[in-house]
Amino acid sequence: MLRQNLDENAALPVANFISFVLGLISLSALFLIESITVFLPLLFAPMVCLTLCYLLKVSYDNANKPDENATVNPIKLDLI
Repeated sequence: MLRQNLDENAALPVANFISFVLGLISLSALFLIESITVFLPLLFAPMVCLTLCYLLKVSYDNANKPDENATVNPIKLDLI
C-alpha cells in the first residue's frame, strides 16, 4: 500500500474556509443589492398608499376628538 503524502507547504484549510465564507457573503450581498434595485419601483405605490391612509386616519382622529375647551361662537347671518 502507498503511504499518503501530506503537503505541509499547502494553503491552510482555515484560510480556504474563510475565503469561501467571504465569497458567499459577497455573492449574497450582490444578489441582495440587485434584487432591491429590481423591486424598488414596485414598492413605490404601496408606500404612497400607506402614507395617504395614515394621513387620512390621523386627520379623522383629530376631527372626531372631543374638545372640552371649545366655546360656542355665535354666527351672524345678514339676510337681505
